[in-house]
Amino acid sequence: MTRTPDALLITPEADIVPVNLPADSEARLTVMRSVIRCERVDVVGLTSQLDMWLDDEGLYNHPVNKLATVLAFRFGFTYQDYHGPVLLTGGADGEGETVPLSKDKLLALLTSLEEEF
Repeated sequence: MTRTPDALLITPEADIVPVNLPADSEARLTVMRSVIRCERVDVVGLTSQLDMWLDDEGLYNHPVNKLATVLAFRFGFTYQDYHGPVLLTGGADGEGETVPLSKDKLLALLTSLEEEF
């Protein structure tokens, strides 16, 4: 049986790619840095249940990600453009660990993002 993806990668070219993240937090961070193509990640907590991970130096290393910027604007983050690939995950749990996007949240986000472009 195929596992439901627990994160979404949004590229600057507006590609939306489902991603499965490892359960182990160290391995998860390694995969996140790999798909975002960066050394240092930063996180924008769009809501308590939705985080957007990006390259901490994306402004210098990547083009504007229009779709990620539009998504952030929707949640009130209107003060800057976002650059490079971003990874959408669930918010952090009580111990600060990143949690997967729920299937319902994942489907709602996909529908919402596809309507934007």
